[in-house]
Amino acid sequence: MLKVSLESCPVPESFLMQRSKHLRIHLIILVGALMAGLVVPHLWPQDKSAHASEVGFLSDFMNIIEASGGGEVKSASLLNETGIAAALKKGRLGKLRFYDAPGMRAFYEARGYEPLWLTSSTRIKSDVDDVIKLMQESWKHGLNPENYHVNELWKLYESDPKMTRFDLELTLSDAVIRYGRDLTGMRIDPGRIKQKSRYWQQPALGVDILHYIAKTRNGKRALKRLTPSGELYRALQEELEDLVKTPDGDVQKVRLYRGALRPGNSHRAVRDVRLRLGFDPVAAEQDEYLYDDALYEAVLQFQKSHGLYPDGIIGPQTVQIMNMTRQDKINQIIANLERMRWVEQKKPKKYVLVNVPSARLWAVENGRTRLEMPVIVGTKKRETISFRTEITGIRFNPNWTVPPTIKREDYLPKLQEDPHYLTRRGIEMVSGYGRKAQTIDPETIDWNEISWEEMKGIRMIQAPGRSNPLGRMRIIMPNPYNIYLHDTNNKKLFSRANRTLSSGCIRVSEPEKLIMFLMKGQQSWDEEAMEAVFATGRLQELSVPDPVPVYILYQTVWLDERGDVVFGPDVYGRDRKLIQILKSKNSIHIPAAENI
Repeated sequence: MLKVSLESCPVPESFLMQRSKHLRIHLIILVGALMAGLVVPHLWPQDKSAHASEVGFLSDFMNIIEASGGGEVKSASLLNETGIAAALKKGRLGKLRFYDAPGMRAFYEARGYEPLWLTSSTRIKSDVDDVIKLMQESWKHGLNPENYHVNELWKLYESDPKMTRFDLELTLSDAVIRYGRDLTGMRIDPGRIKQKSRYWQQPALGVDILHYIAKTRNGKRALKRLTPSGELYRALQEELEDLVKTPDGDVQKVRLYRGALRPGNSHRAVRDVRLRLGFDPVAAEQDEYLYDDALYEAVLQFQKSHGLYPDGIIGPQTVQIMNMTRQDKINQIIANLERMRWVEQKKPKKYVLVNVPSARLWAVENGRTRLEMPVIVGTKKRETISFRTEITGIRFNPNWTVPPTIKREDYLPKLQEDPHYLTRRGIEMVSGYGRKAQTIDPETIDWNEISWEEMKGIRMIQAPGRSNPLGRMRIIMPNPYNIYLHDTNNKKLFSRANRTLSSGCIRVSEPEKLIMFLMKGQQSWDEEAMEAVFATGRLQELSVPDPVPVYILYQTVWLDERGDVVFGPDVYGRDRKLIQILKSKNSIHIPAAENI
């Protein structure tokens, strides 16, 4: 006699012994109704510790049908549909709420509820363990394996597949959706870091991730293809793994409360610098406060290897990098891996890239760097925002309209002291536009009483010329931040170690070379033609026929010419802010070295 108990509601023996196809289908429909919660809802097991979830419970019925001689293909297919559909309709599996239930439902409906991770009703595909292992190592991307149900998946994988097949199927699909999304775009609210989502890659849709895995027919291979493939990304992953395996030793802190140390200076911090740079402790005690030639050479090498200007001067930036701990470096790598996943992986044929922390520009064509130069970026108070846009034109001999921030914070206090301050600098004040534009006499305005609304109605414009801060050219690149690339009339600033000096815009050191890169291939355009336009001294605009994408990025870790990882300065503190947000979301996990 074959019986099954649903707590206190036994199924009649005569019912189970019937072998007619008609009655077997009725049994499955009854089970489907139970699963959908349409009838007898009080029969669901209440023991939360029991492994039989709604879907696992349905597996018992499959065993009963097969035991009674009813294990036909059509019945198994219908049971698959009933079990998976019921869980997807609820949007959950036991305590697990699906991240993207509509996407999962669309995927399984499109394939007639055929499982993705099972080869039959009881057999698991061979690559499932590889997929789980891949997510278990997601910390190498700066992710948290706990967010992908890794521990629960191993339990399900090692359990009797007859009992847990649907649990494994749906839990794994939910996990790879979460993992795939985190690999392919922003996983935080862009507003929290003063970013706009339209400039950065957004996570892939859950239904697309599952379809891609199904099409690839290998879950591990499909998920690996979602990972950024660039040299820098791989190098940072390797560096992260090495750091995690390295014991966390004490770092000799360098304390320089103000000023900077130059060769020949004496200071108590000199001894700490020697110890930090690996000098023998006994040797460090000799002339311990004198910044001598041997230390100068060591400081130069340290600065070169960390992307700092190699001047031998021990200032705030050099001290900041010297004082980095192992955990600081781990956090910095995780923040940079995160931001690298926001940038589209398939780069255009030709583009310009500016990295704000290193204050450098690269012009790239066909995967090769054609041009590299130092730039000047915004101060800590007036940061250069990260975004992506396109270069559409070049403005030669530009005039300069004073931006609102400079107008309010810099020029208004000067005008309150001296109404003719801007006039002497060659800056004209204008109200209105076109034919209605009128020049304003600064003496007619009470600068101490003027409101900001009134100030916004006054344009402050400097004509082209040597004193114009935009120099001889400005790059036209539409964006809501009023940030652009331009020349400058103060070239000597490019030799400084710290080039966070502008009001947000980006000053380029070699504007003529950048123009030639942008206009490359255009007929009747060469250096002679460019100089002829400059020589007129008049404002002229030239369109770039094929707009060139430009990326303004914030990467505080990069590779030097030898391919070594360089830890640069977090000039705006964005790494620290990003790590705080990720930690608050439980989105970071660093395993113990012995568990790797």
